[in-house]
Amino acid sequence: MRYLALLGSHERQGITAGYLQAVLDALPASAEVETVFLRDYDIYPDTKAQACPALDEIEAKMAASDFWIVCAPTYWGGMSGVMKQFFDCMRFRLVKMNSVADTLPGKYKDKHYLSMTTCFISSTENFFTGITDQTFVTIDRILTGAGLIKVGEFVGTGTWGTHAPRPEKIAECQHWGKKIADRPRKDDNTLKRYILLFFMIAIMALITMGLQAWWFGVFAAGKFWLTYATFVVIFYVLLASILHFFTFVRHRRR
Repeated sequence: MRYLALLGSHERQGITAGYLQAVLDALPASAEVETVFLRDYDIYPDTKAQACPALDEIEAKMAASDFWIVCAPTYWGGMSGVMKQFFDCMRFRLVKMNSVADTLPGKYKDKHYLSMTTCFISSTENFFTGITDQTFVTIDRILTGAGLIKVGEFVGTGTWGTHAPRPEKIAECQHWGKKIADRPRKDDNTLKRYILLFFMIAIMALITMGLQAWWFGVFAAGKFWLTYATFVVIFYVLLASILHFFTFVRHRRR
């Protein structure tokens, strides 16, 4: 496996870089690893007259790698300008566009990536304010648009006033390094998702009807509307709770 780390921070040896290095150090010795510090490159948009040499060089590294680790700090609620500039200039190299300006996956389709960011605020504050959310949304919009498959994400919180990465966050980075080494590919099969959804609904319906029978005894003749109403209410509460958990609570960045 070949891993490419794209570092969009302002410091080569800063806290953000330290978390990235912790992920890379946890990869097996047999892995081919390369880090691109974007500030080393003179990155600017391609023109009709001339392509950007720096983009040519980085693009060759991206094409040769199986797995990308995209790492950039969060500033003002969004990714660092260094990383944003790079992605903006890579726009037409990452995706194809049709006649009506729809973006389609390009040559990087089915590669995998891990996204990483850092921020000043604490884990608790980030959980409630979601200050790093937009960084991940931007990364995901760009890379999933290019056809890549996301494996996970990491947030290094509480960087303000510190001079070194936090030990508990280093351990989290090491976990990610081992995870992307042991399971480098993630299945993105839509059919499996529909099958999973079917079994979720089947189980929820069974729970709902069991609660109806236990609480209300509504299966007797002549109680159709009561059966229907209680089923809808219980089913709605269960489904809404599950969706809220997986959509908001489970994925809040800490």
